[in-house]
Amino acid sequence: MQTLNFGKGHMMTTIAGTKKITLRKYGVEPLDFKKNEIIYGEFKDGLTFLLKITADTEKKFFNDLTDKEAQEDGFINAKDAFNGLKIYYPDLQLSDILAIIRYEIATLNNAPIVNMNRFHQS
Repeated sequence: MQTLNFGKGHMMTTIAGTKKITLRKYGVEPLDFKKNEIIYGEFKDGLTFLLKITADTEKKFFNDLTDKEAQEDGFINAKDAFNGLKIYYPDLQLSDILAIIRYEIATLNNAPIVNMNRFHQS
């Protein structure tokens, strides 16, 4: 099963359901997910959830990212998203391919499937 890693601070918005999208530089890690695929979502906040992919991975150039798509991931606009992602990808260019991954927390009997991970601190 594939794993999607999330930086610290993204777990609570995912739990709340306000973050259901992640923008990634395509080609850095395996990102070709299919709708209804189940993957691990490992959060540096200390927990790993099973995530359900809600749409096939969409690929486009960073230059074609819309403000609406950027706002879905918590950015002000596409320019803010590009600058924010340069933290993770310092060599990022507008001509690079972007992966748009849509997901939700997978549940069993309306309960999330979750486990502590290597980032958990007692």
